[in-house]
Amino acid sequence: MVNSSLLNKPSYYFSVYSARKFLRKRDFLHYGSQLVPERLGSETWSMAWAYIREIDDIIDRNIGCDKQLDILSREWSIYKDILDGSSLKVYGERIYIRHLWMTQFLENLFKYYDSEEQKIVLDSIEKLYRSAVLDSKRRGKVLPLHKLLYLTKLKAVYFFKIFFILGRLNLNHYMDKISEFLGMGLGLLDDLIDLIYDWRINYINVSLEELRSAGLNVNDKHLLSKILSNKDIFWKKSLQILRVLLSARILALQVKDPIARNLVLRLTEVFAAPILQGKPIPGSTYLFRGGKILMNILPEDEMKAYEIGHKIVRKVLAIPQISPMLVKFWIKIIG
Repeated sequence: MVNSSLLNKPSYYFSVYSARKFLRKRDFLHYGSQLVPERLGSETWSMAWAYIREIDDIIDRNIGCDKQLDILSREWSIYKDILDGSSLKVYGERIYIRHLWMTQFLENLFKYYDSEEQKIVLDSIEKLYRSAVLDSKRRGKVLPLHKLLYLTKLKAVYFFKIFFILGRLNLNHYMDKISEFLGMGLGLLDDLIDLIYDWRINYINVSLEELRSAGLNVNDKHLLSKILSNKDIFWKKSLQILRVLLSARILALQVKDPIARNLVLRLTEVFAAPILQGKPIPGSTYLFRGGKILMNILPEDEMKAYEIGHKIVRKVLAIPQISPMLVKFWIKIIG
C-alpha cells in the first residue's frame, strides 16, 4: 500500500502529524481532514489545508499592507522554488514547518494525482495567492461590487476545488459548479461574520454600490454603526448567500457518491444556519452539530484519530445540521 510505506518515512509522518495537530483545535471543523475517507487524500489535504490556514492567519494580523505583501512575496518564491525542483532552502533564520507541509503535499500531488488534477490544483493555488495579494491591497478602500465579488470568488471557490481534488471526493462533473456555489456562499458569509473585526483592521466588506443604495456616505465617521443598523444591507446579502447555497444543494442531490453528496449538503446547512436561525450575523460562528462529540471521540494521537474518523464519516455526515422545517423555510424564501 502506498500510504503504509509513506508513513514509515519519519519526515512524512511528521509532516502529516504536525499538520493535523495544527488544524485540530481551530475555529471550525478543522479536524475534518480526519474524516476524509481515502487515506492519501486525507493526508495530502491535511498538509495543504494547514499551509493555507497558517498563511491566512499570518496575513490576517494587523501588520500593515507592505509587511503582508513582503510575506506573500516570500512565500510565493519558496513555492516556485519547490515547484522547480529546488531543495527547501533556509529563508532567514529558519525553515518553518509550513514549508515542510507545502513540500510534502506538492510531492504527493505530482506522484499520486493525474495531470488534470495537478493542473486544477496548481491553478487554484495561484488564484489563492492572487486573492491574498488583492485582499491586502484593498485595505482602507471601498471596492465596487464586481471587484468585491471577484475577490470572494478567488478566495473561496478555488479553496473548495483544492479540497475536492486533494481529498478525492467524487462530485462527478459537478465539481466546478458546486465549488463556485459553496465558495461564494462561504465567502459572502465570512465577509458578514467578520465585518466588525475586519473593519477594525481597515478592511471594508461592503461594496460602494451597497452603501449608495442604502443612502450611506463613505466618508461618514459613524459609517460602521450605520451599516450595522441597516437591515436592508444584511437582508439582501443574506438572500444572496442563501440563493447560492441552495444552488449547491440542488446539484449535490445529483452526486452519486453518498459521502461527497452528504458532505456538500451538510456544509450548505452549516453555512446557512446563522441566517436561517436569525442569529446576529456579525460576530456569529459556524457550528457543526456533533462536533464536540467528535472532538471527544477522536484521540489526541492524530494517526489513531484518522483510523477512527474515516470509518465513522458516513454516520457523521448523515446528521442534518438544521431542521427539516428550516430547510422548507429556506426553499420558500428563495422561491
